[in-house]
Amino acid sequence: MTPKEVRIYTPRRQQSLANLFGGIFTGFLEGRELAWRLFVRDLKAGYRKSYLGIFWLFLPPLATAGIWIFLNGQNVVSIQDTPMVYAGFALCGTLIWSLFSESIVKPIQRYQQAMGMMSKLNFPREAIVLAAIYDLLFSFCLKLVILIPILWILGYPPTLYFIPAFLTIFGLSFCGLSIGIALSPIGLLYSDIGKGLPIVLPFAMYLTPVIYPLRDSGMLSKLQGYNPVTPFLERARSLLGGYEFTMQNELMIWSAIVFVLFFIALAVIKIALPVIVERSGS
Repeated sequence: MTPKEVRIYTPRRQQSLANLFGGIFTGFLEGRELAWRLFVRDLKAGYRKSYLGIFWLFLPPLATAGIWIFLNGQNVVSIQDTPMVYAGFALCGTLIWSLFSESIVKPIQRYQQAMGMMSKLNFPREAIVLAAIYDLLFSFCLKLVILIPILWILGYPPTLYFIPAFLTIFGLSFCGLSIGIALSPIGLLYSDIGKGLPIVLPFAMYLTPVIYPLRDSGMLSKLQGYNPVTPFLERARSLLGGYEFTMQNELMIWSAIVFVLFFIALAVIKIALPVIVERSGS
């Protein structure tokens, strides 16, 4: 007879940080195949009954950019002194912002969809985070396929500077992912988070230099300085558009904060998830 596996569960407060993060790392390794299966399954199911399919991933930001390009061209609004041709400037901004928005919402959606599975099956919960990362990588690659040719047509052909620009965009998505994971425990307990994000994110977009250039003075300038999206967005767009970037210090500070926030968020969800699953099951 083969010996049965014995698994001992201990209270989280008796575990060290090394054991906690070791468990998280192991969970990512053991859950990578499940994460891929979840990603492929949901990708097929999500667009099976849709005529436009994956085009919905980039149609909303293109529509937003198109509206502002039209309004600016008709002088309904006057957005001047942009460091790029306005069409390219707005298109870069809306596509990059859409990735950030998706990266916040995806972890919460993934955890909500997996609640039934988590209450019945024992599997590495980190697979859910990995599935969200796969979702974002797919969306990221698809948006680049659209962005690069349009920028080329507008007079911004691909250069070696596009590579660090893409890395910066991925860093911004990583920022949104960290925020999304940190919000997931509250989002699983209260549906207000999931319902409120579609309201808050569009409003936050207009506090970010997505469709207009950086401000030099005033309240909006201060808000942009404290906005974590601004340095990532401006860095990526400056590399794509070939203009000067002036927020090096802010970019380094927010990069460090995002790095720390990611690990804190993983620790919080690791500790909170068993309690949330037990509560939802009861």
